[in-house]
Amino acid sequence: MSEELLKSIYKIYPLYQELFDKQLEFVLSPSKYIAAICSRRAGKTTVCAIRAFQELMMKPNSLGLYLALTDDNVERIFMPTVRPLLAKYKITANVTKDEIAFSNGSKLILAGANHINRIETFRGFKLVFCIIDEAASFTEHILQYLVDEIISPALIDNQGQLILIGTPANHCSGMFYNVTATTKEESWIVKRWTGFDNPHIAVNYDKATKEFLKRKKVDETNPKYRREYLGEWCTDEDALMIRPFTIGLPSEQYNTEDWRSVVGVDFGFNDETAISVIGWRRNNPTAYVLETVGLQYANVSTIGNMLKGIKEKYKPIKVVGDPAGSSKIIMAEFSDKYKVFIESAQKTNKAHYIEIFNDALVNDNLILVPGKTETLQKEMKKVVWNEDRTRELEGMKCDHLDATLYAYREAMAYIEKIPVKITKTEHMIEQEMLQSQIDYDIKRLEDKNDDFFTDISNILD
Repeated sequence: MSEELLKSIYKIYPLYQELFDKQLEFVLSPSKYIAAICSRRAGKTTVCAIRAFQELMMKPNSLGLYLALTDDNVERIFMPTVRPLLAKYKITANVTKDEIAFSNGSKLILAGANHINRIETFRGFKLVFCIIDEAASFTEHILQYLVDEIISPALIDNQGQLILIGTPANHCSGMFYNVTATTKEESWIVKRWTGFDNPHIAVNYDKATKEFLKRKKVDETNPKYRREYLGEWCTDEDALMIRPFTIGLPSEQYNTEDWRSVVGVDFGFNDETAISVIGWRRNNPTAYVLETVGLQYANVSTIGNMLKGIKEKYKPIKVVGDPAGSSKIIMAEFSDKYKVFIESAQKTNKAHYIEIFNDALVNDNLILVPGKTETLQKEMKKVVWNEDRTRELEGMKCDHLDATLYAYREAMAYIEKIPVKITKTEHMIEQEMLQSQIDYDIKRLEDKNDDFFTDISNILD
């Protein structure tokens, strides 16, 4: 942009002086739907704050919405950027953890949005804009529901703008991926920039990228480097929690005479409840995920009836589940009213049991039945580890996977282990013959010593 044009822009929008060229191009976009895909340290939080403040200060009695994944993320990431900006430009505002109220009557609502109950509280708003930060971290279901059913209608009155912004995730899936990396969402304008474009840190950023490549002994094709430093979508198979799995049908259909089963339940009274059935034939170590079922925002009655039907169909050895904070009264209702007794699922050492689960998948000791496990398959292909590799990354949808893990952990105690007949090689036979000879010689020596001491004992007597 020319210097004269920039002066005109800064006169109308004084806060935009804080932005570099690509950020400025982003905030000036007139598109109703705009997304930004960035690297780390690209200034995402700064551009969100400035975009929000400038519009709310220019439009009295207006309402804007800033959403991060959780309330903690709002406090930890957004607020440290907000306070210095308010002080530098002497902006009068009342700041709390939930909102920033400006002197002209406008407000910026701040919230975490990873829970369906929280999302529902945004209904009825008349927004001039909504910014969804960390967009790649949201589950596909929540982000799509949030955008289509909550935020888009809230922007109608003021013809407001919806903004998605974030860094690529190590799973190439979800709405943010579709918007920024595919042609599935054609209504969106997409902008891109990285830390290399940020003049405030460009020199240090260049040094940091070179240090990363040197320290990790990788080149610029490394998935983590491409995502974090170049802002490019790139699948990282090492980060995926679940290993490749087999989809197949058992040789015979399930029947309660020849098969056994365990049912796992991941309760989600405020989101999705998932039920998974793992079955295996008697005297056979191969287990199958026979089906998984998802119930959106179901009440106790709906879940109880579903579990009752599954119990009658499969006659499982056990039903195990995570009550998800449910009271003993609710668990008693499942038992008394629906005749389904649910034992507490084992949840400790999740990372360890995921590796056991992966081993079973890789060796075809656990196989997914086609047609009835599609949602589980999608979750298993997407879910990634957190940084500590102790559990899934926050925000990842894994309800069906958790239900299956609960079931498999319990089934491991029952699945029959068939002895494997080993075909002996010539070397193995030679080793066995040698060991037999050694054992024989040792026995002869022991017998000879016993005879010697017996003779000595007789002489002394």
